Amino acid sequence: MARPRGWQDTPVEFTGIRGQVWRAVVQPESVTVGLVAGDTAALLVDTGTSPAQGAELRAAAARVTDRPLRHVVVTHHHWDHADGLPAFNDSETIAHESSGLPVTTALSSIAVRDLGGLTVEIAHFGPAHTQGDLIVAVPAAGVIFAGDLVETSGPPQFDETSDLDGWVKSLDSLYALLKPTTLVVPGHGDVADAWDVGHQRAGLAAIWGQAEWAFYQGIAERDVYTHDNLQWPWDETTATTAIALAYQELERRPKPKTQLPLL
Repeated sequence: MARPRGWQDTPVEFTGIRGQVWRAVVQPESVTVGLVAGDTAALLVDTGTSPAQGAELRAAAARVTDRPLRHVVVTHHHWDHADGLPAFNDSETIAHESSGLPVTTALSSIAVRDLGGLTVEIAHFGPAHTQGDLIVAVPAAGVIFAGDLVETSGPPQFDETSDLDGWVKSLDSLYALLKPTTLVVPGHGDVADAWDVGHQRAGLAAIWGQAEWAFYQGIAERDVYTHDNLQWPWDETTATTAIALAYQELERRPKPKTQLPLL
């Protein structure tokens, strides 16, 4: 029998990252969920894969902090991060305004939440993995929850809402925030550092840059991956999916005018 969304073989448990910051990994997609607690309130980053799993996360959070869960941030709209939302109707729920999620706060760019002696910063850098990715930074702890802008369990994942050029720019913005001691918590995989962010940024930039070059050379999309002069990071499926996205983005660019008036 197929396992339902939100299936969890083992109990959900939070483990410490640094200071009053924790992470849990929930199944079936090995999604990282974050928890931050100040003196008066707690904040959750992502909600799990189902309402039942969201309830499990609430119970697990209560086992590590007695601070009331006042705020819940959804890093992006994908089901494995967002489908636990109904379990948090008594909290402020925050997502980007493009996400289409039923939240109490639809964020356009940046926000700050005071948890009592501990400040959490929330930011949107632009379209990337989705049109509405949010990061959650805890400056005093030197921890940033990056959602699926960063993955260490495998190559980055794309869908029809991804923006390859924007993803590279978003990782530039994220990288600019990092210090040598900053810990970056990815949406999937082990806790990362600046090297891991730089590695993923370089791979995405390599695909975008080579696809852009091929596009303006007039090379057909179907021939880009096998072109003799080009090399690709990650596996063929990842690369060809990203190349297709890049060509779609490039096709949408305005064509230069060749007749007067130019403006």
